[in-house]
Amino acid sequence: MKIFAENTGEFQRFTDCAEEIAALLAGYDRGEDAEGVRRLITNFQMKTEDFCRENRKLNIGVVGQVKAGKSSFLNTLLFGGQEILPKAATPKTATLTKMEYSEENIIQVEYYSPEEWEILEDNAAVDLEDEIYTSAREITEMVRRNGVDPMPYLEKGQERIRFDTYDELLRSLNNYVGEDGKFTPLVKAVILHLKREEFKGLSIVDTPGLNDPIASRTIRTKEFMELCDVVFFLSQSGSFLDKSDWTLLSSQLPQKGVKKLMLIASKYDSGVRDVLRVQDEDDIFGEDGNTADNIPGACRIIRKKLTKRARSKVEEFVKDLEARESSPELIRVIRQCAEPCLVSSLAYNMTGKEPGSYTPEEKNICEALKPFSRDMEEDLRLLGNFDLVKELFEQAAQEKEEIFAAKAESFVPNALEELRDLLRGYLEKTRRRVQLLEGSDREKLLEQKKAVEEQINGIRADIAALFGELNAGLETERASAVREIRGAAGDYLSIRDRTGTKVVHDTRTVSDARWYNPFSWGRKHLEHYSYEEHYSYCIAADAIENLKKYALEATGQVEEVFSQALQLKAIKRRLLNIVAGRFDLGSENYDSSLFRILVEETVNRIQFPEFHVDITQAMTSIAGAFNGELTSAGEKTELAAALSNAISRIFEELCAALETRVTSFREELGNIGKKTQESLLENITVEFETLLCQCRDRDREIAGHREYAAALEKALAGVGQEE
Repeated sequence: MKIFAENTGEFQRFTDCAEEIAALLAGYDRGEDAEGVRRLITNFQMKTEDFCRENRKLNIGVVGQVKAGKSSFLNTLLFGGQEILPKAATPKTATLTKMEYSEENIIQVEYYSPEEWEILEDNAAVDLEDEIYTSAREITEMVRRNGVDPMPYLEKGQERIRFDTYDELLRSLNNYVGEDGKFTPLVKAVILHLKREEFKGLSIVDTPGLNDPIASRTIRTKEFMELCDVVFFLSQSGSFLDKSDWTLLSSQLPQKGVKKLMLIASKYDSGVRDVLRVQDEDDIFGEDGNTADNIPGACRIIRKKLTKRARSKVEEFVKDLEARESSPELIRVIRQCAEPCLVSSLAYNMTGKEPGSYTPEEKNICEALKPFSRDMEEDLRLLGNFDLVKELFEQAAQEKEEIFAAKAESFVPNALEELRDLLRGYLEKTRRRVQLLEGSDREKLLEQKKAVEEQINGIRADIAALFGELNAGLETERASAVREIRGAAGDYLSIRDRTGTKVVHDTRTVSDARWYNPFSWGRKHLEHYSYEEHYSYCIAADAIENLKKYALEATGQVEEVFSQALQLKAIKRRLLNIVAGRFDLGSENYDSSLFRILVEETVNRIQFPEFHVDITQAMTSIAGAFNGELTSAGEKTELAAALSNAISRIFEELCAALETRVTSFREELGNIGKKTQESLLENITVEFETLLCQCRDRDREIAGHREYAAALEKALAGVGQEE
């Protein structure tokens, strides 16, 4: 295609320019800065190489936060409302799903790699409530619950499944991306190869969202976004363009090369329902501008509010772009979001259907809307509004060549803008370093050092106090646990009496005399009979069961000593409070996210010990000494004594083990406290010693920074000039 050949020379000129700048920065011994430029070059080459492929498809992405309704949107747009793409009820089940044309209908499944799964299992072992850890725990629990051995699939890497009908596709796909699919937790991405003419030349992706808690899936989504041409950006009507939405929309999509951007206010019916209300007959004011008693009126209110918000956010962002002299193309793309398209996949799918064929979810919607509707079919069509979406989709497909042409022209301007932003950041950092060195002398630094030493001592004291309290709490919980497991022993000493029934055989004398027969008088005979007799007994199995239950409960109580004494959430919170109280987190020298990582590392080091009690010998002893039903008082007493002795031994063994573990755990806590101090203080001491070294030859350092700043200014001035 001519468009590819026309731009390859321009692409190469940018790459050469950026390589020269990277070499320049490396020549000033600024390896980290040079590496940042090289990463930009690598990213640029990846995008342009993909763009220049023969038969390159138009990449269409459906983007938004998890649960924005992306799968429902695509099912309505592409599959007539059939639930081909399963909904992800939670972030853990969200999977990147790509759809492309093929001569054969095939599901191509991509599993996690063994290395990615190992990271996920490590995260699952972290007992924190951050989403990255909770999702990892949910995923590994799903695998365990599904009874799947993950390794064969992880090592296989990919799998291809053929299908002939949508029913087969749906059954197979649910196994791999459905909320409760057997293999869902192991799947990173899925490609659907569909023999449908309308997919020719297109690659359509249902993304899991860039707020995906699974890091490797987020990376995969970002890789696709780098190559995306057209985007349908979904934001829920009920929380339209919230902070997370706007950050994604303004900082990611336009700058990454997207040429056509359509803002979709999804779940329109939900937003409309929020403003519907039944008016009181005594309400003399009628509609108040924020509520309505009919669906068309509510639609007007929501449309006005969401459009106003979209325009306001877009204008605010455009002003910022203009102040930064951003490219007109970038501004043009972001302005496309000023007129959002409001849709409801659910409502659109209900149009033309008989109420008797509604799904349970559709029935609920119908019942909620019925009091406010004069013509349900027309109101559903108004809420659905999907004809406009289909028109936009078809228009994007028809404008493929124009979109490619615009993208080819914007590759280099966008990359130049990224390069300028990168160099501006390096220049600002260098200028601040010069100001710091010029505004400081050795005496001032020594004063600062004294202040820092006081800060360091304060941190050490705070951490020592925290871990001292933890040790005291550990001893309190130990003593409490000993009392509890001693008291619990009494609950298991009684062996329940069972009731048995036996048949007793006996004889009795029966008279054969009859009053009318004198010769029979005095005659008699013996008669045999039987009856049931109830009795009580004990069995050794019940004593053994008591022993097992006590061992389990006592072991659990002993292990709780550590979790009760060391509440990990509380420790994390207190460490963060120490950081907040002792550090100036507003200073550019301190990264609050780094401190958070250090605190989490501290908490992760705390590994609670496990306790195991071997009761095999005691069980064997009881089972060997007592057989069958024990009915006599003596046998029952002997069994109770054997159980009591076994429970006493368990109590003594656990108490001794607990004492030993508490002692060793205190030592471990002490070491963790020292490592925490070192981690938190490392940034301060390294930074300060660096400044002291620079101050010894301050003039030379200042000259070096100024020279580097001048080189950056020259490089900035030259970026794109030859273009």
